[in-house]
Amino acid sequence: MSQYEKLDSITAGSEKMTDTTLCVSILLVDDEKVIRMVTKKRLQKLGHSVIEAENGREALDILRTKPVDLIISDWMMPEMDGLELCEAVKSDVQLSSIYIILMTALDQPDQIAEGLTRGADDFLAKSASEQEISARVKAGLRTCQLIKNLAHSHEVILEQQRALDAELKSAGEFVLSLLPPHGKPVPNVEVAWEFRPSERMGGDLFQVTPWGNEHLGLMILDMSGHGIGPALRAVSLAMTFRDEQMAQRHPSYDPGEIIARLNIENPLTDQGEYFTIWVGSLHLPTLQLRYATAGHPGAIVTRSGVPHQTLGAQSLPIGFDPGQSYVSQQCALTGGDRLYLFSDGIYEVMSPNETMWGTEGLGESCDVVHEKPMAKALTWIVQQSQAWQKDEKFGDDVALIGIDIQS
Repeated sequence: MSQYEKLDSITAGSEKMTDTTLCVSILLVDDEKVIRMVTKKRLQKLGHSVIEAENGREALDILRTKPVDLIISDWMMPEMDGLELCEAVKSDVQLSSIYIILMTALDQPDQIAEGLTRGADDFLAKSASEQEISARVKAGLRTCQLIKNLAHSHEVILEQQRALDAELKSAGEFVLSLLPPHGKPVPNVEVAWEFRPSERMGGDLFQVTPWGNEHLGLMILDMSGHGIGPALRAVSLAMTFRDEQMAQRHPSYDPGEIIARLNIENPLTDQGEYFTIWVGSLHLPTLQLRYATAGHPGAIVTRSGVPHQTLGAQSLPIGFDPGQSYVSQQCALTGGDRLYLFSDGIYEVMSPNETMWGTEGLGESCDVVHEKPMAKALTWIVQQSQAWQKDEKFGDDVALIGIDIQS
């Protein structure tokens, strides 16, 4: 096709055409100056801003300095042809979303396939009618607008995610501020803990706090679900385990009574929200431990020279049955014993062959480190859980609390 025939296919009927598409920037790439001049005029009549380039290499220089929405490029050009330009644009992260229309006289399927493979989004035959040219440009611009909309939506989502991450971080810091301090809450009892909140932030929380003059209150709970909502519900419940609250509500400090009242006051919600909990009350003069559990796996006691003991019994979580009874059990502790409270995130980890570590694996690890300093013992146990799943990240909140009864 001659240069003038090509001009005829582009300019025929252009005076009659109008367009309401939003003004966008089009890069017109063609080594024939007359073709560029006429095509530019037509595109400007449609309301678009047009930038010219003589070949692909010049087009790339322009793309790196000016914003462009759509490229219309000839296939055959010196220095860098249309296919090479397509490859260069689509391989550049900053440019890859630009829509590319190749102008070509080639209409063989294998040649079209090559163009698509190397990055072209659409094609225009050099003999195309004015209606087809206009329609393909409009279609390309619609795609450009969709890409812009998607990019904007993506940025909005990222901004919302950043805000949510900030809220989760703030909430996580608040939760951490409520945890008991490391050290000795009462004479002859040392407390240490490891707490690894998951990225989704759950509702695990625990308390170790004096109750009156003769008791040490122990509690660990796991709220269903993840996010700020479960975390705040856990915080609200944890506040009720402070000494002044407990003295008013449960002056006997009986764990079974405490859990029974929680069960009545916190029925299963319409959204299916519930929680599990283990509560203990250690009588300091006698070291008698009373405890009760609602759906929680229990606690672990380790003693020198004997296997660990699990303190807990099968029971329904809080809210499942308002008539469920919860009765305290007892365990006599002595100097040198250790008590471990834990959430299910520490032991519900799966090995690569889909075997759970389980409470037995956790208990055996607690036995191994019975003589080690408590802080080092807890760190080692967490590392054993990570080694089992061969991953340092946990899918759920991990809470592990050690209470060392000193002689």
